Amino acid sequence: MKKILALMAAAALTAGAVSCGKKAGTASQQPKPKTTEAVTTTSEDTTETTTVSTTTAITTTTSAAASTSTAAHQPDPLGGGAFEYNDDGAVVFTEDSSKADDKTLMAAAQALFQSACRTEMKFTVGCPFEVDNDDYIENDLSWRFYRVTDSRIHSFSDVLNEYHKVFSDSHSNDLASLYMDSNGSTYALCGNRGANIYYSSSRITEIKSKSDNEIVFTVENYYDGDDFGQPSYTETDEFSVVIGSDNVWKAEKFNLPY
Repeated sequence: MKKILALMAAAALTAGAVSCGKKAGTASQQPKPKTTEAVTTTSEDTTETTTVSTTTAITTTTSAAASTSTAAHQPDPLGGGAFEYNDDGAVVFTEDSSKADDKTLMAAAQALFQSACRTEMKFTVGCPFEVDNDDYIENDLSWRFYRVTDSRIHSFSDVLNEYHKVFSDSHSNDLASLYMDSNGSTYALCGNRGANIYYSSSRITEIKSKSDNEIVFTVENYYDGDDFGQPSYTETDEFSVVIGSDNVWKAEKFNLPY
């Protein structure tokens, strides 16, 4: 009997050792981050899921009529109900965010960073509004701009209003080169491009500074090499949020990582 029990214990220890094994990365080949403090959500044009992870996976939009509202009311990744997406895709705290700890602030920044990625991609690659492909005008370079038929959009200022539901009013952008008003309507370039196929994920890693209405974070963007055979690498950037009087966070300093 003692021999049988000893064999069973040895087998259990062996199984535990196998299940706990992890692959290690090197300094020149950064491993993908595997931590547990923020939200990752797939593109709304695919099956939408929310997982516990501090990485932001690449998201793309193929539908011209896609809206940021599909990201609304996803659960707080920390499980405490400290914040959520509002109907526009911005992050809103249920209480004063100045009372939240750094772990919660970084998780909220991760969620807003992802929403900013989705929003920037929609407005600058393709068009988030319905357009009439048979009604277009051309600019000086003979690029075609198609008439926006969305009932919300009557001028370029309406486009900006939709964009600034996720981004702060002071956030710089290039939308003026992608949309124009003509003949009482708004026209969109609807230019398409592929995303960086080597982009892997992004992760908020630290808080750099805080003020009453803005927090600056460090974000690390991970890439799986390039066309020239470079090994995996990481680019470090800044991401900041502007805090409104209504406890709504909007993206201020932001660069699309792909």
